[in-house]
Amino acid sequence: MIFEKEFLSLTILDVVKIEQKNVKVKVKGRNFDALSFRMHFDARLEANGKSIDVSKGSVAYVPAKLDYLREADVDELIAIHFQTSEYVSRDIEVLAPQDIERFSDLFHKILAIWESKAEGYRYLANACLYEIFSECQRECAGSMRNNSKIRASVEYMLGHYRDSDLTIGDIAAHSFMSEVYFRKIFKEEFGISPQKYIVRLRLQYAIKLMSTGEYSLKDVALSSGYADYKYFSSEFKKNYGVSPSKYGYDVWN
Repeated sequence: MIFEKEFLSLTILDVVKIEQKNVKVKVKGRNFDALSFRMHFDARLEANGKSIDVSKGSVAYVPAKLDYLREADVDELIAIHFQTSEYVSRDIEVLAPQDIERFSDLFHKILAIWESKAEGYRYLANACLYEIFSECQRECAGSMRNNSKIRASVEYMLGHYRDSDLTIGDIAAHSFMSEVYFRKIFKEEFGISPQKYIVRLRLQYAIKLMSTGEYSLKDVALSSGYADYKYFSSEFKKNYGVSPSKYGYDVWN
């Protein structure tokens, strides 16, 4: 998830407050990412055939180029439109923070800074956005510390996801549990299977390497945990809709 990332290069494009009633709008994929905070009401977001309920106090991330449906009887939120080159996703991600008041203060703060248009406001707003992501990462880390059952396994996964011979059984063993039980607990915690999570980590790392322009695609595949380039290309196209070579052309040219 983007909320777990240790570092992102962020550039704010806009900060807006939205208040709408009887909302049912299809949003065409935009050229920027969006981070929003729901202030009073619940909404439903739908993308890739999956429906996600976003409740009061939730922080929702919608990646660039994703078509989605937003539906609510009443929807009041603050949204930050931004760009980053270090993270690519095809799914909406939602964080339900424990410290809702803290996130409310930060989102209202960044809105006030942006609307002020005072000298240096863009720098101040960008600093506030980094602060928001810092709090997101803190919330995720706290959640992981509280789940002692799989913490050791997840930490092992994060340190070894680029090993091409990594198996779910190896990962589960670090929490002294069966592979079947680990898969169950992991999906309850992260919302996806551990295998899909590994694929996400590998492909995000691959994109980071590709963006430098310093590696061949075969080297990118090998460094990202794929011994077979054809399999890497297939997984990439399945997740991003285009081949690795076509993705690079569309994004960086």
